[in-house]
Amino acid sequence: SLENDHQFVGKIDYQKSDRHSLFGRFMISTQHIPTSFSLTKNLLATPTRGTDVISESFSFGDTFLLGPNAVHAFRFGVNRVVARALQNDFFSWCDAGVVNFNCSFTPTFLGGLSITGGGGFALGLFDSSKDNWIPTGYALNDDVNLVRGKHQFAFGVGAMHGRHNELTHFAGPGNFTFNGAVTGLGLGDFLLGRVNTLFQGLPNTHDLNQTFVNLYLTDSWKATPGLTLNYALRWEPYIPQKLTNGVAYNFDHDRFLQGVKSSVFVNAPAGFHYTGDAGFPSDSGVHKQWWHFMPRLGLAWDARGDGRTSIRASYAFGYAFNNGGWRENTSGSNPWGGRTTITSPAGGLDNPWLGYPGGNPFPYVVDKNATFTPRGLFLTTPYDLKTPTTYSWNLSIQRQMEANWLVSASYIGTRTMHLWTHNPINPAVNIPGASVANTDQRRILSLERPQDGQYIGAMAEFDDGGTQIYHGMLLSVQRRAARGLTVSGNYTWSRCIGSFTQAVNSLGAAATVTYTKPNDREFDRGNCTADRRQIFNLTALAETPEFSNRTVRLVATGWRLSAIYKTASGEPLAVLAGTDRALTGVNSQRPDQILANAYSDRSAGPLSQYLNPAAFAPQALGTLGNVGWNSFRGPRTWSFDMALARTFSLRERHKLEIRAEAFNVTNSFRPGNPNVTLSNNTFGQIRTALDPRIMQFALKYVF
Repeated sequence: SLENDHQFVGKIDYQKSDRHSLFGRFMISTQHIPTSFSLTKNLLATPTRGTDVISESFSFGDTFLLGPNAVHAFRFGVNRVVARALQNDFFSWCDAGVVNFNCSFTPTFLGGLSITGGGGFALGLFDSSKDNWIPTGYALNDDVNLVRGKHQFAFGVGAMHGRHNELTHFAGPGNFTFNGAVTGLGLGDFLLGRVNTLFQGLPNTHDLNQTFVNLYLTDSWKATPGLTLNYALRWEPYIPQKLTNGVAYNFDHDRFLQGVKSSVFVNAPAGFHYTGDAGFPSDSGVHKQWWHFMPRLGLAWDARGDGRTSIRASYAFGYAFNNGGWRENTSGSNPWGGRTTITSPAGGLDNPWLGYPGGNPFPYVVDKNATFTPRGLFLTTPYDLKTPTTYSWNLSIQRQMEANWLVSASYIGTRTMHLWTHNPINPAVNIPGASVANTDQRRILSLERPQDGQYIGAMAEFDDGGTQIYHGMLLSVQRRAARGLTVSGNYTWSRCIGSFTQAVNSLGAAATVTYTKPNDREFDRGNCTADRRQIFNLTALAETPEFSNRTVRLVATGWRLSAIYKTASGEPLAVLAGTDRALTGVNSQRPDQILANAYSDRSAGPLSQYLNPAAFAPQALGTLGNVGWNSFRGPRTWSFDMALARTFSLRERHKLEIRAEAFNVTNSFRPGNPNVTLSNNTFGQIRTALDPRIMQFALKYVF
């Protein structure tokens, strides 16, 4: 690998008086990963981009002793990341002979070519070397800790302001997909130029900021010598993100049917309102939520009073806020991003915009009279979208056995509500004569109001009704350091079930990665993507003793050797049909399972069929399959990693640390997940693997 990473760290501490101290810290990290194509000159490597990143972190702290039992602390920090994509320059669609196509956005490469469904390959990538993402965060906290008798109080105020600036050419170069809908083979469709979908749009910016404030009060009360209670209350309102360039909108079906249009963009289809329209919530599109209170309660009990057995329990309620990327979807909608998908274009690959109403729409100017391309992609946000909430509770029992052994058993539970999911609100209707070729013409809004519906393709709406529930049992054993050796192990048995909540930032995916069955989120309820039924970890740390011989002591004393072994159940797998058998234009459809056992006999080795193709069949046209969401499991995963380190004291306050690390020490083959798309000719086969052995070395000088 030609990856280059650098890190610079600095700190300063100042003791102003015996009661007052200050500190400052900074860290700057850089990372440069070249493009695969620049190293291999192989076109099949072009779907992998490079990265150029610099991360900066600065912090300042002030601590003041108000008295023997009171401490005041102030903290301020800044974090900033500048990330730039590195593209593979080779040729554009215009260079390849596609006519009537706009290549001015990214003239040196094509956005993407994806051939699936019976053989094929992929070329290109959406990102441009002009693309950049610059998130910046400012945070401060002002806290007071106070001890009064059996109580230890803490209270304070916090604030954070985040900014996200982004420029992307995600949709500019255009992306063509071929899925075998015509010939049955993706490669066959490609050779005939029979395009399944074309996705293209304008380069667009995504600029926003958001402010968080909070107040909290907590108390740790030693009620009895063996019982400590902790309770707290935090107030943190939800102040929605502000899109500084006004990129926010809302779609209402009633307004659509009544023909109500926007005054901000006069060519927008009926039903849409934007920043500046009457009744639109400021420049965020979502109402503020002030009454967010988060209680917490916990206890620790010395059950026998001998300090060897403890029982701990806790409960917490909180809110979860999304990061700055989720509103990137609106920045890509019409008119700002103009992202448009057309299905089965009449001109094929040679002339994809042939016969398109108004001709090739790109480029165009974004203003009050901006063009709205037919079949634009949209993801609308309700004004009263609720903030996701979490309830968590746990109970643990710990017991010290003899002098050096500690065992514990814990139950952990979490329930998440108001998860944001995507509901398709403009699917195609299965009517006589329906086919994949007339999907857009059969969409609900096109049938209800054709003059406006023609401008709306796949559209999803945020639905805050998703839920997830997690239950876990954690057993652990630890042998404390004795004769230079520490060993610990833990085993987790857990289950997570929830709504389908595929997180996507790109509009093309967000508008189409939705519930499989419109208005029915429960149809896609299943195992959480992160669900791992069983997890086992074993860690060991050994340190060489201090030898009496001076020469041996200099060479061999103080070496620390650590090892970690981890194994876990396989990742949940969602078997997909790969084609629109339901004729709704909604993705992620699943086939029928026709055999009880869907797994193949894998005695021939890990690269044999993992899933049995004969166990599945495409569902009947106009129907949804019987396979559940995430109802299968990939192969078990495991890892064995080691590290060797030692710190040398050169002189007072000067130290040198050397460290060597190895991941997958044995360089073993560890299979990845199988292909899960039934229409693909490699369905059920494992064609990927986890990382081979990776070694890295570090040298650190502290002064």
